[in-house]
Amino acid sequence: MNKEILIVHTAWYQEYISKMLAISQETLEDFNCTNAVAPGALELAALAAQKLQDSSFIGVLFLGIVIRGETSHYELVTKETFRSISNLSLNNYKLAIINNVICVENIEQLEARLVKNSTNNAKALIQLIHEKSS
Repeated sequence: MNKEILIVHTAWYQEYISKMLAISQETLEDFNCTNAVAPGALELAALAAQKLQDSSFIGVLFLGIVIRGETSHYELVTKETFRSISNLSLNNYKLAIINNVICVENIEQLEARLVKNSTNNAKALIQLIHEKSS
């Protein structure tokens, strides 16, 4: 079985993204991981779609953070990010695709969820890869 996974993450909140990436790579240690950096959450799915065109990836893990601000931008970013990742998943149904974009109200919520979400979603990707390959 091919063991290549694409991890696409955002450039925002680098300190926290680095933690998410380290947890994910440690959990996915039996796989070869290729990283790609999107400017923000809205660009995650489009970057993954481009990287998937000429590849043999068996899975994609999205990592990102969206923190509510004082504008309606949060609603737009969260809805469009999740919609575009869902569309990518449906259009590439043979791939295992997991969305670990964490949407929170504040840094405290992010810190409370980061380790658990990152660990659980990386494990979910492994489980989905096995399910889709059987």
